[in-house]
Amino acid sequence: MSMIDWPGKICAVVFLAGCNFRCPYCHNPELVEDSGKEEPVAWEDLVAYIEARAGWIDGVCITGGEPTIHADLPALCRRLKGLGVEVKLDTNGSRPRALKRLMEEGLVDCVAMDLKTSLDRYPALAGRPLDVRAIRESAETIITWGGEHEFRCTVVPGWVGYQELQELARMVRGARRLVLQQFRPEHTLDPAYRGVVPYPDEQLLSWSEELSALVPTRVRGLAAMGVGN
Repeated sequence: MSMIDWPGKICAVVFLAGCNFRCPYCHNPELVEDSGKEEPVAWEDLVAYIEARAGWIDGVCITGGEPTIHADLPALCRRLKGLGVEVKLDTNGSRPRALKRLMEEGLVDCVAMDLKTSLDRYPALAGRPLDVRAIRESAETIITWGGEHEFRCTVVPGWVGYQELQELARMVRGARRLVLQQFRPEHTLDPAYRGVVPYPDEQLLSWSEELSALVPTRVRGLAAMGVGN
């Protein structure tokens, strides 16, 4: 159960293992490699969980890992919609055709796309060859779709500064919102990132005000009083 994964809604969160990126600061390292070590959840148990909370939860957030690498993602979304709940998808935007299919078939009600860094640095951050045109295409698809959506960027020193944020904000101009997420140096894929000092909260708030001239921007995950949630 979560009150933060889908702003304004109470949702259940379903994690899908496996990811096609290797971002060193990933906070779900156990899900990056689909090793089979994680205890899977049976569909029947998920149904029982949702039905027991009917009237309390508004929907289900599917996250990962990267959900769109799974060929049966549309089937999962379809079955969840059949239970009478809305579906939110978290994605890195690397598979625009899979994303577009979900939208065209009405299988998602909300999409949150992570933006990593400037497009020219994406392959280095993702740790793999990557056609960055896919990232731009996914962003354009989401904005054109017009459904509930947000773009979000974890602001990691060394990878993301104001210059990168400006580039990303220009790319998603016309979006409903851009969210700057405070980096938390705990439980990262690369242990070296556990020693990285985040930007001061005040810096993120200042940047969000400036970026709002390009796209509505807010901050999430600040330490002080839950600012920006």
